[in-house]
Amino acid sequence: MSQSSWHDRFGWFILIFFLAVTPIVMIGTKGAWDGIKNRVEDWLPESFEETQRLIWFYDRFGTDELLMVSWKGCTLEDPRVAQYAQAISKSDEVDGKEVVWFGDVVTGPEALQSLTSEPLELPESLAVDRLKHWLIGENGDQTCVVAVVSPEGEENRAAAIEYAYEVANQVDGLTREDLIVAGTTLDGVAIDKASKGSLAALNLGSFAVCILIMAISFRSARATIIVFVLAIFCEQLSMAIMYFSGQQMDSVLTLASNLTYVLSISSGVHLMNYYRESLAHRSAKESVGWALRSALVPCLLSAGTTAVGMLSLTVSQIRPVSNFGAYAAASILAAAVVLLIWVPAAMYKFPVDPATWQRKNDSASRLQPIWEMLSRHMGSAKWPIFGGSLVALVVSVVGVQKISTSAQLHDLFWSDAPILRDYDWLEENVGPLIPIEVVLRVDQPEEVQTDERFRMIDHVQQSIQSVEGVSATMSAVTFAPVIPPKDEKGFRAVMRRASIRKILEGRLPRFVEMNYLRLEDGDELWRISARVRASDRLNYGAFMQRLRATVDNSLQDYPSVEPIYSGSVPLIFKAQSEMLSDLIKSFGLAFVMIAIIMMILLRNVVTGLFSMIPNVLPTLLAFGTMGYLGVQVEIGSLLTASAALGIAVDDSLHFISWFNKGLKAGKTKAAATLLAYEHCGLAMIQTSLICSLGLLVFSLSPFTPVSRFAWLMCGLLLTALLCDLLILPAILLCFTKKPKPTPESSEAGLGDVRVED
Repeated sequence: MSQSSWHDRFGWFILIFFLAVTPIVMIGTKGAWDGIKNRVEDWLPESFEETQRLIWFYDRFGTDELLMVSWKGCTLEDPRVAQYAQAISKSDEVDGKEVVWFGDVVTGPEALQSLTSEPLELPESLAVDRLKHWLIGENGDQTCVVAVVSPEGEENRAAAIEYAYEVANQVDGLTREDLIVAGTTLDGVAIDKASKGSLAALNLGSFAVCILIMAISFRSARATIIVFVLAIFCEQLSMAIMYFSGQQMDSVLTLASNLTYVLSISSGVHLMNYYRESLAHRSAKESVGWALRSALVPCLLSAGTTAVGMLSLTVSQIRPVSNFGAYAAASILAAAVVLLIWVPAAMYKFPVDPATWQRKNDSASRLQPIWEMLSRHMGSAKWPIFGGSLVALVVSVVGVQKISTSAQLHDLFWSDAPILRDYDWLEENVGPLIPIEVVLRVDQPEEVQTDERFRMIDHVQQSIQSVEGVSATMSAVTFAPVIPPKDEKGFRAVMRRASIRKILEGRLPRFVEMNYLRLEDGDELWRISARVRASDRLNYGAFMQRLRATVDNSLQDYPSVEPIYSGSVPLIFKAQSEMLSDLIKSFGLAFVMIAIIMMILLRNVVTGLFSMIPNVLPTLLAFGTMGYLGVQVEIGSLLTASAALGIAVDDSLHFISWFNKGLKAGKTKAAATLLAYEHCGLAMIQTSLICSLGLLVFSLSPFTPVSRFAWLMCGLLLTALLCDLLILPAILLCFTKKPKPTPESSEAGLGDVRVED
């Protein structure tokens, strides 16, 4: 049974089937879209020691997640501070139920009052100094409200943040526009807003760009509509796969559906160009079968290699990266199936009139002189081109070794983003917001006097405060009376120490309530909270080394005390180190797997290996340049390395496929090169422009990983196009051995292409 008769019998069934499943796909798409949620703290798996320590810390001391709220004129004497704190502590009614979004709420005036009244009765100047950079600014007057999110607030941070803004309207002389808000509770909400808020508009912009390029390329509304409908369906299918598999979408996963969209267009353009090419010699219905046979192997291979590139990302321990790799691979393979089943059926039942495409004066004819010039001169330039590519490869590899990674908040937004402005203002006027927690486990505390334990805690706290990068610290000592030195002599000193000891022992339950002390299996766990500035952009690896060395040194006289480190800083450092490791592992794995495929396809180990140069060179050039310029790699950049490698192979496979067909038909290498240029050169240009410019629209996203992904992918794909048009033919001419002619050329349609040897 011929391909045409198969589509004649089942074409309408295929179209009706896809039409019937479209509502189901749309349900999945809506469910995935509505469920987009970002939790930065969930990016690392629970198997990591840093994650386990953070969970351990939360179980004992509660969350260190806080929201800092202030405004211009928020001073210690401002009555609105107490009014706002009272308002944010109240319950909210949601669907007829009372919900408390925030648990503990602390203000600067309240903490100052606690320190200066009985039983501590600290001098006000000392009390202010203890609270500086925490609840009170450097000027000693600017203050804030610090609210710790409740379990209900953790489940719905967006609602908690909205409530924090809304209650400002309940305070006389204060509105939500006056508030300056920052903190870990806000981070995920801000990411959701930045990424999801503009995503619909950016998708529309990407649609418009792709449609425009296809309309100019095809000069056929029907061909443009068929490929566009294919791409839209595959994009929605990608989101539906996530939803029905139970995967909650985040801002990084949205890129998987966007990538599926542009890659579907890319494959559709290749298939449509084969169809248009055949129309010059065959009927519209016969051309469907010829186009499908011509596109089948390269499209399946390109989908497979692209999926391999994506799957290599699943080695990552960072969940958004591994999820992106898995679902992008699944979506691309599903899109390939839709392409090879639905598009031929649509072309068969809705054929394009050959006359409307004006083949004699189309872009392919205008490019013919360029293809002839390239194939004519490529023979003499092949070795210089190959040598130059090797030099560029080596220089790029040296640059790649210089790259550094970053997983800090400031890398997730544009520099003028409201959340970063609020962070910078609060850190400048009140105090830092990025937490690191040091827990001191005291073994057999009953063997050490209470005041001596507090001297130890105070000593460690002061040492932490001295570490470069730490701007504020707080512990139970902050809310304790002044501890007299133990070497003070005399009766009055003894009585004073006894009095202080009694006060401290009486306040131990209060320190437990304040989450600065926990009793566990006879041990005491004392919490020292430190804060670093988000705007300082510290090298967290070097910072953790300094911190550990300082704490270990301060505990030399206390061998029974064990320090335990937790909080956001160790987690961010772990994420950064994992990103660099993942970049190397995923790219290396993708390279090996795709290289094996190329070796099998070319039936030559050396040629297959060297044919990878034009595919890896764009990525190495980009990341090598980033290394030389000191541009840090963040999560969006990380995704591009393996993804671009998989996509770049797409055009390479089409070119190699036609080059091999030319050789098998008995043509010289130069003629086979020209044949490949003629059959897929135009499609390579079109698909590269569609993919790169279609993705470039997303560079306008205020969520930096999406923006950086778009910029890099655009540059990588355009560079890959140049490599495939110049370096790949040179390598094929250098290393490919000419096979014996076979009669397959007639089936492939080579007789329709007039190429002089």
